[in-house]
Amino acid sequence: FRALFESAPGLYLALAPDFTIVAVSEAYLRATMTRREEILGRGIFDVFPDNPNDVAATGTANLRASLNQVLLHRRPDTMAVQKYDIRKPEVEGGGFEERFWSPVNSPVLQEDGAIAYLVHQVEDVTEFVRLKHRQAELSQITDDLRTRAGTMEAEVYRRAQEIQEANRALRALQGELEERVQARTADLSRTNEALQNEIRERKKAEEALRRRSYGVAEARG
Repeated sequence: FRALFESAPGLYLALAPDFTIVAVSEAYLRATMTRREEILGRGIFDVFPDNPNDVAATGTANLRASLNQVLLHRRPDTMAVQKYDIRKPEVEGGGFEERFWSPVNSPVLQEDGAIAYLVHQVEDVTEFVRLKHRQAELSQITDDLRTRAGTMEAEVYRRAQEIQEANRALRALQGELEERVQARTADLSRTNEALQNEIRERKKAEEALRRRSYGVAEARG
């Protein structure tokens, strides 16, 4: 049975009622980057503490509360998705790696109903959570782009209205200028005609004066 448990494809820990690790599946070891001989016989919270760099970490507290519920009620407890960072081996640089898990804790009962073990089963949903976060980010970016596009569209419409109004005012001004030019041209034409008439009258007067002077000169001669 131990061989079957350790070879199971799922991620399993078997815990004593005091939360000491008594068995672990190979899949769990791979997922948590741990070794069997290093974690068997140790408390689960000693092996997997909260990330000290994450002041908002609640994984340990939530898991302890769930395990206590199983001990109290002797029935499985399904937890919400948890952020529970995993300590990386020193050969891989140490520190913690952000991970997300979907845990279920179940009791293993004896014939008298007492709890013999607790089975801690988890599913690594890190990639799914990251994808959801990425989709949320893309959705926010899309919403921002739509808002910006709407703002730009409104601005383009406002500018178009301003240009249209400016063109209307320009056409009105151009019409007014054309009227003024036409009026001024007409005034100049009338002034020029009056001037031409005056010049012709002066020429006539000069011609008459010249003829008169010529006639007086002949009479004296």
